[in-house]
Amino acid sequence: MKISIATFNAENLVTADKPIYEDSHPHYSQAQYRKKTDWIRNQLLRMNADIIGFQEIFEEQALRDCLTGTHMENWPLYVANPTGKNPVNAIVSRFPIVKTEVIEDLPFVFDFFDDKKMTEPLDSTPVNIPLKRFSRGVLKAEIKINENLLFLVVVLHLKSKRPLLPDGIDRDTATYPELAKGNVRSLIRRAIESCGVRQILSAEIDQDETKPIFILGDLNDNDTAVTNQAIIGEDPFHKLPREERVKKWQHVFQNCKDIQARKSIENFHYTYIHNGHYESLDNLFASNHFADLNARKIGRIIDVRLYNDHVIDDKTSMDKKPVHVTDHGQVVANIYVPEPNPPAPATPSI
Repeated sequence: MKISIATFNAENLVTADKPIYEDSHPHYSQAQYRKKTDWIRNQLLRMNADIIGFQEIFEEQALRDCLTGTHMENWPLYVANPTGKNPVNAIVSRFPIVKTEVIEDLPFVFDFFDDKKMTEPLDSTPVNIPLKRFSRGVLKAEIKINENLLFLVVVLHLKSKRPLLPDGIDRDTATYPELAKGNVRSLIRRAIESCGVRQILSAEIDQDETKPIFILGDLNDNDTAVTNQAIIGEDPFHKLPREERVKKWQHVFQNCKDIQARKSIENFHYTYIHNGHYESLDNLFASNHFADLNARKIGRIIDVRLYNDHVIDDKTSMDKKPVHVTDHGQVVANIYVPEPNPPAPATPSI
């Protein structure tokens, strides 16, 4: 059977007449909110996915308003501890959601140290980087596909590329050296968050290597960035013993986009445009259970569909993005898994 899994950054989804972050004025008027929910509803109907992970949800009611009147209205829905002031992740599924967990705290203290080949030993003393929490909680959801199959879906929204600047300095007034430092601060946070996600994933695989895992969300970095590769994992060294390579392969994920690229002649995949740069910030990663070369694979990636015709390149276009339209494209991966075998007929007694 075919199962579709999607990621959707809803960009500041909050009900009408409500402020977000530290703002004092409402983010949407009643009319803007109706346009926002109508647009998201229509986009969801176009995508027609079975499992959808959302980012930038401020209120559960706002997401429910987007689902009202659709076949998804009564699907299981979970929103990760919404406060109304800051964005969180969410998930909606055609299949039962049997377990959820929101991880707010980073699972380690990150130690930075320099390369000993470049510094004297006394100059490379490890220094703790005092980051303790994810910028947005990691949402884990176990979804029951059928009696024999359970998916773990992990919804992410890592730290954005927006520079972290000292109080009293903003992007318009900052000097280029200050902006450079601010960008690196954001990169450090995003990189540490990606290491935290990697540790969570490896712990899940160590606990149950048979459970398929999908990672989806707005990772705020290009698909080949170090942060994304930290989550995916590297191919094991080819000279390792076979048993050790097989064990390591179980911890390696694949970007569904790359599978699509290997099947198609042309690959022009983007979900976000900033200053004329086309980027793949929104991604879907699948565990090794769906790798074509895995002799024990349980399914395969059929294709990946991108919904980005609303994303505007303001470097080449005079059009302006309407406030109700999200600034990210949506990604849908179609996955094939075999139907469960029917129970064997009972042997008649004689």
